[in-house]
Amino acid sequence: MRQLLFWGLILFLTFFETSAKSEISPQAKLGRELFYDPSFGGTIDSNKASGMSCATCHADFDEKEEPDGQIRTGHSIIGVRDRGKSQWAKVTSDMFERAAGGAGFCYQRFLQRIPERKIDPSAIPEAQAEALMAYFDYMSVGKKSPEVKLQGISKDASKIAADRILKINGKAKNGWKFYARACANCHAKPKKGGIGPQMVKSRPPANLQKRLHKIASYVRAGGYTMPAMGKEKLSDQALADILAFISSLNKRQ
Repeated sequence: MRQLLFWGLILFLTFFETSAKSEISPQAKLGRELFYDPSFGGTIDSNKASGMSCATCHADFDEKEEPDGQIRTGHSIIGVRDRGKSQWAKVTSDMFERAAGGAGFCYQRFLQRIPERKIDPSAIPEAQAEALMAYFDYMSVGKKSPEVKLQGISKDASKIAADRILKINGKAKNGWKFYARACANCHAKPKKGGIGPQMVKSRPPANLQKRLHKIASYVRAGGYTMPAMGKEKLSDQALADILAFISSLNKRQ
């Protein structure tokens, strides 16, 4: 009898949770639209727009529990509020919610190409920040916040990391697979640009190793409009494989 009551309670709670989750508020619905919109509700000047959206770098689901084959630079938005801090130093704890958990930083740097030194995380429109947080909360209902590593890497450290990565024996065949999952979202085809520049130029670089080293360093530290990607997202071996793939394309020319 107790076992029946136990499972009955579980079914009730599951039904209640599912019912509650199915009701999305107008504010959270707006947050979902903003999450996928490169114009961010039209608040971004078309002359400044990078073409990126929140969804370019972040999943709105638990990637570990529901893998879709993509390797994103950012973490899932599940459990944002529970983190209480952002990887961006400019997003202090007192402005965490006003900056939509750090989205205010990305709003300027990655969606509008504004230099980091000029970024004001609170410049994100307040109504949009509230809508994003409402969407983050909605998608987090009944889900455990995934483990998040919030720490960056300096440019000097990234160069040391690149030195290490270039010594690894990469496999071009595997590199194409990783490139498609981790790079193609912004760099389209290796020989064609997209949000980011093309990786393989029509004329091979004078110093291919120097070019590969620069790519590895950018991946680890990030660039102007390129978010950093740590080892927890893309291992050194996987990055070495990508470099081998890019190298092989240069040598075919």
